Amino acid sequence: MISYLDSRTQRVAIGSVLSDVINIKYGVPQGSVLGPRLYCIFAKPISEICRRHNFSYHGYADDTQVYLVIKPLDNWDSISTRLETCLADISKWMRLNMLKLNQDKTELILFTPKISNCHLSFDGSIVSNASVVKNLGVYFDRTLSMEKQVNAVTKSCYFQIRNIGRIRQYITEDA
Repeated sequence: MISYLDSRTQRVAIGSVLSDVINIKYGVPQGSVLGPRLYCIFAKPISEICRRHNFSYHGYADDTQVYLVIKPLDNWDSISTRLETCLADISKWMRLNMLKLNQDKTELILFTPKISNCHLSFDGSIVSNASVVKNLGVYFDRTLSMEKQVNAVTKSCYFQIRNIGRIRQYITEDA
């Protein structure tokens, strides 16, 4: 039996200039039907790391969210230390498996007005508490007012209505 992951090659084209062909030893073809499923199987140890640190997690394709319900009497310093350790373990596992945790896309949000000035130290950088994050296309803010989400939907609707207005003369009254 031959795997469809074997004997794959890659080259880069910039304009009419082509790079040399290289053999691909790792990874899954982008856009393949099995790609998301194979990545989830490959990245399963991330969920085990989260559980070991007593965090909940959610994964969608290559996006992973680590979360925890913080109770009013919980100590943010001990939680942040646990979270930093969990992130360090995830980052270490990723490095060992030829992946990279993107610090620029790593975000922290606390859904509470009580804790505003907090941060995490992570792989030599600081991740500060964001006021708004985007999750699968939906904006969430610290107070869950959904103001940014409503504004984004309104802007998108206005754009679409304006486009319909441009072709109005070409469509029927029923349309």
